[in-house]
Parts: sequence; structure tokens; C-alpha cells
Amino acid sequence: MIETLPSGIRLKNLIQSQHTEILSREKNNDKFLHLYDIGAYWVAFERSACRLNGLFSKSELTLFRVPDCVEYVVMASVPADEAEVCLGEYILLHDGIYRKVRSEHSLPTGDYRHWHEMAVRSVLL
Repeated sequence: MIETLPSGIRLKNLIQSQHTEILSREKNNDKFLHLYDIGAYWVAFERSACRLNGLFSKSELTLFRVPDCVEYVVMASVPADEAEVCLGEYILLHDGIYRKVRSEHSLPTGDYRHWHEMAVRSVLL
């Protein structure tokens, strides 16, 4: 019945139930774009959000906090139809709402940290 829930509720459920697994996936992620289908949007977190934001300049950035994480978590979202057109043929894994896309280039930690700082500033200001 999850398909009938609004995107906002699906996102809330995803973050509440899977934030530990999602952040673990992102911790040293320098090769993949991890995406989550929440209905009208595909969302990505942290390093994957950095990649998604680079691919879709009009992606929306959102900040939130989760237990045991001292920094803001950055999420990028794009309309599902746009993401599907651009990334659909590159999906390596499709498991329910989760999609894994291999990236052509590594994401250096310094580049990611700079992007993260700028993303947090842009949302907070």
C-alpha cells in the first residue's frame, strides 16, 4: 500500500526507518549514486546528493538531523520522471524503492566536503 502514500510521508518513513543504513552506504561512497524512489521524486543523501546535485542543477537541497549524527544530513531531490529519463539506463540495482547507479568518476573527499559546506550554507541563509 506504500505506493498510495504521498511523497512526503514516504520520505518521512524512509528517513525514520532507514537513516542508519543510508548513512552507512554513504560514509565512504566514492563510486555510486544511491537513489530512493519516494513517488513523485527520487532522493539521494550526502555523497550521492552531491552527485545528483551535479547532474541536475535544479535539484532541491534539504537539510535534516538524525540521531547520532552531529552534522546536518544533506538530501537532494529531483522529479522522478526527469531522473528516470537521465539515469534509467544506468541503474545497476533496482530493489524496491532503492536504485544503485555506478558513477564514471570518483568523488574526492575534499570536493564532497566543500560541496557539503556550501549546500548547508545555501539552505540556511
